[in-house]
Amino acid sequence: MIDPNFVGSFLLYLAIVLAAFSALASIVGRIREDGRLMIAGERAGYAVGAIPICASLILVNAFLDHDYANKYVQRYSDNNMPWYYLVASFWGGQAGSLMFWSLVLGVISNLVIWQNRNQNRDILPTVIAVLMVVQGFFLTLMILEANPFAVHRINEPPINGNGLEPLLQNPAMTFHPPSILSGYIWFTVPFAFAVAAVIHNRLNDDWIRTTRRYAVVSWGFLSIGNLFGGMWAYQELGWGGFWGWDPVENASLMPWFTATAYLHSVMIQERRGMLKVWNLSLVFLTYFLTIFGTFLTRSGLIESVHTFAQSDIGDYFMVFLAILAVFSIGLIVWRILDGSLKNKGNVESLMSREGVFLINNLLLLGCMGVVMFGTLGEKISDYFWQKTTYTAAWFNGWMVPGGLALIILMGIGPLIPWRKTSMKALRTNFLVPTVVSMIGTYIVYALDIYGMKSRVAATNVPMDKVNDNTISLAQLPLEAELTGVYALIGFFGVIFVVYTLMLEIIRGTLVRRKSTGESFFHAMTRLFMKQKRRYGGYLTHLGFAGLFLGFIGTGLKTKTDLEFQGEETQVAFADHILTYKGMKDAENREYSEWFAQFEVHEEAEDGSKGRAVGMLNPSRRNYVGARKFRTTSEKDEIFLWHGNVYLTLSSFNQDGSYVSIEAHYNPMLIYMWIGGGILLFGVTVVLWPDANPYPVFAASRRRKRKVAAGAATPHGELITHEAET
Repeated sequence: MIDPNFVGSFLLYLAIVLAAFSALASIVGRIREDGRLMIAGERAGYAVGAIPICASLILVNAFLDHDYANKYVQRYSDNNMPWYYLVASFWGGQAGSLMFWSLVLGVISNLVIWQNRNQNRDILPTVIAVLMVVQGFFLTLMILEANPFAVHRINEPPINGNGLEPLLQNPAMTFHPPSILSGYIWFTVPFAFAVAAVIHNRLNDDWIRTTRRYAVVSWGFLSIGNLFGGMWAYQELGWGGFWGWDPVENASLMPWFTATAYLHSVMIQERRGMLKVWNLSLVFLTYFLTIFGTFLTRSGLIESVHTFAQSDIGDYFMVFLAILAVFSIGLIVWRILDGSLKNKGNVESLMSREGVFLINNLLLLGCMGVVMFGTLGEKISDYFWQKTTYTAAWFNGWMVPGGLALIILMGIGPLIPWRKTSMKALRTNFLVPTVVSMIGTYIVYALDIYGMKSRVAATNVPMDKVNDNTISLAQLPLEAELTGVYALIGFFGVIFVVYTLMLEIIRGTLVRRKSTGESFFHAMTRLFMKQKRRYGGYLTHLGFAGLFLGFIGTGLKTKTDLEFQGEETQVAFADHILTYKGMKDAENREYSEWFAQFEVHEEAEDGSKGRAVGMLNPSRRNYVGARKFRTTSEKDEIFLWHGNVYLTLSSFNQDGSYVSIEAHYNPMLIYMWIGGGILLFGVTVVLWPDANPYPVFAASRRRKRKVAAGAATPHGELITHEAET
């Protein structure tokens, strides 16, 4: 009987050989203009894409069959895990995540080759070569350092596995790693086309139009992946927050910033022919950061709950990153020096849409720089001078002002025309949105929502400490108490964004309704489908506004430790009354669990129980699998429009006589998850295919119709026109 692990390893070796052949055949075929070699490179590329699919199915089947002869399966699964966590164990460790990278990149490579079988023929061989080189790198890593098909050299395999880390056995964690990895991988396509465009001096906008959807997909995966990661941290770590500036969280955030900048600035190049060098640099930087983020989780350079065990694999990534940086910079410098890479003009005024986009880009890159410095700062400072720790307070001190500036710019962009605008137009466009936003912000303050009056009154900027050299000016944002002011600015920005974007959508809908006679809802739907990129972008911005409400709520949250002596004990917390109802226990094949039961009521004005809100059952789990005596805390919460009541079980007596909990009140958190859903819907709208997603077929039919009408047009022109449309 053939050993499936042997087959899996053989497939990895075969994929490397075919990847090398595909890259070499494509390059030599392009240089010698040999069509047979180029076609051979494409067909080998298809095979390289198919092989990781087969290898991945073998690995997943090994998990489902509990094949503990496989080292990777034995380390990351056990007999007690349900099937869905067994499947998720596929990417739970280093070897599996590399296998997942190879799998997705193979599928994407096949998609690229197939979609460009009738277009971009002059640069496609170079694109394939770049994709195959990257694929070969990850395949080589698996064979040399992290083979997911390595087996134990014993006669009888273990009867059980070590099991997946209990903290990772969470639905959000099932989606978080593949989403982040997919975001990294999909950006390989814009990088490959950018390299090909520079090498072959095809520096017009064609490569941008070809790869736009790939960049959007990458950005969408990074966005939803970070959201799932926050959801996991919020549910599993029991601290009531969703983002703690963990180094691995930061690793996935950095390329998100630069990809966001690219998707905005590329519109300037398409419309005005400007920022070509800038956009190429953003593509190369974003791809560099995707590899850098992968390196951080595998190098042992930083400590995190997310990182894999330290291994020599980080050395390979260091070499790859160095080559990538030198290669990318060299390409740009080469084309700048020979005069091929130059812009058609400059930004005429900062008070224009392209000016706002440029400021937005600089802010995003500034945020990326702060995150990178804070992530690596401890290592850098330890090497060059005294070791410095960069805490969440440090990150918040610098990132909160940047985030507030971004949310306001998000509302300004749709109100400003291209090129430049007059002061009269600015007053006309901005007066009503600004007044509405100021009124809304004042209402939040006047009604003392979330205790805004006391928070604003507590504002303190200790300039006296700067003057007497107690702290430096750079430390001032960390020492200042600006929560109330920041929250008010945040409310202003969210109201401003929502008002301006909804106004744009409603205006466009009314114009279409007037011209077509359609119903309001039908006119809006058709408007979105006709201008998917514009209005899908508006939806992603609305989703970000929802996320931002969750960010504001993080600064306004309340946390306290509560104790209950016996059943029916009542404690008031955040305008609610918690009544302890006792303990209960449950057990299944994975773990035993103890629940503390709390009845939640609204607090009436006289301090008595008001309307019943629901029941909360925070718990402690004791896993009974291979990882014995591993305990996790499982939070429970009630989602409310005003804010969430979130409880974590700290300690208890099994007889129910005593229990202590950590209670959190998280304002507006529900809007964060709603905003994430709207953002994902906006990405879906942008990516939604046209009525005919295959331009070559439409072009062929159009050519036949014109031939029949006696007005034939060259086939290639039709394809080009249709593709650009």
